[in-house]
Amino acid sequence: MYDLFELFDLDPKASFRNTGEQIDGAFSLDGTDYLFEAKWQQQLVNTSELDAFAGKVRRKLENTLGAFLSINGFSQDGVTLHSASGAVMLLMDGADLMAILEERIDFISLLLRKKRHAAQTGNIYLQFHQMASA
Repeated sequence: MYDLFELFDLDPKASFRNTGEQIDGAFSLDGTDYLFEAKWQQQLVNTSELDAFAGKVRRKLENTLGAFLSINGFSQDGVTLHSASGAVMLLMDGADLMAILEERIDFISLLLRKKRHAAQTGNIYLQFHQMASA
């Protein structure tokens, strides 16, 4: 993912550790700093995994957001809980990543559309197929 962030000139930072926490990466876009988390697991990312990442993001400066990529997606209860007031992350899945790699959308456009959708609706998990059909 570092190479993808670099390709789009997002000033990426590779995986790093802060006291008591591991961050998979970071990048910047339009004055917002993003912490990045990736899960390459078969099961859906659940509420407790989203809680852990949200804690990492909330401990940073106010203009920091999280970008969480889970290849196989997220549990509906986790998405619902984290889409409530005070959302601090945007969610991406394997279909989003494939759309980028297949050049159906570029990473920056995908992220900005997800961010605008979350700002307007509160929903932090706008999937690529929902963008394409809208």
